[in-house]
Amino acid sequence: MKAPAGIEGRAPALLSSLVTPERRPAALGLAGAALMLLGAVLPWVVGADSDTLSYGFRPDADTGIPALGSRAGLAGGDALVVVLTGAAALWAAVLLLIGRGRAVHRAALIGAALLGGAWAALDLAETGTVPGRTGRLPDVSAGPGPYVVLAAVLLLLASGVLARWDPESQLYVRTERANRLWDKGRFGEALELQQRNVRAARRSPGRNHPSTTSASVALVWMYAWGGWPDRAAELARQTFEDAAHWAPEHPEDYQRLRADIAAILGR
Repeated sequence: MKAPAGIEGRAPALLSSLVTPERRPAALGLAGAALMLLGAVLPWVVGADSDTLSYGFRPDADTGIPALGSRAGLAGGDALVVVLTGAAALWAAVLLLIGRGRAVHRAALIGAALLGGAWAALDLAETGTVPGRTGRLPDVSAGPGPYVVLAAVLLLLASGVLARWDPESQLYVRTERANRLWDKGRFGEALELQQRNVRAARRSPGRNHPSTTSASVALVWMYAWGGWPDRAAELARQTFEDAAHWAPEHPEDYQRLRADIAAILGR
């Protein structure tokens, strides 16, 4: 059940699609989240006295006073903060990648970057400056962890800034996802997704927009090939009515639309 060539484009392979303008914010976000999580498992302090530091926000073994200290590996509060910020960034980037990103996900990317960056900068500033129990400065220096996190911060900030809400590009990404589901034989999921896409497109960018027309044609094709010719014909009629608003400015595209729908309906 493949669409005839020229009726509806197919998304390129995943790795290729990540570098398109629509997917670039998601690609940056995924890379930043991966670096953030990597930074959580790398040592943040190295040196002869690194094992003597208190790890994370917890009571000191001798005084019982809670203290925020550096840590190595996954021990302590530092690692927890970095893991949580990396997980939040990964969640937001994945939703951007599959075309379900919203303003809150852009805020999550920027928030994860700011929190992780502040935490790494604080540890870098304090490493080796806090005397130990004997009053001697410990023989420690910054490990690779905080530097990796700071690199992640730059990627996450770029992802959040570039992830502008664009109904047209998001509609394209979601329609391509519905097409891939159909090609994999998951017809019910594909049809349900494309129905949602068309309903959302009619709200924004609007019924009379060419992007909405393109999404509607994809749904007409699914109805026709899925065995619902009446639904296909009715949606095609509505699509023609809506497309009439932009047809005078784009007569060639309108003629192409008529030819595509005629090919889908077998007329």
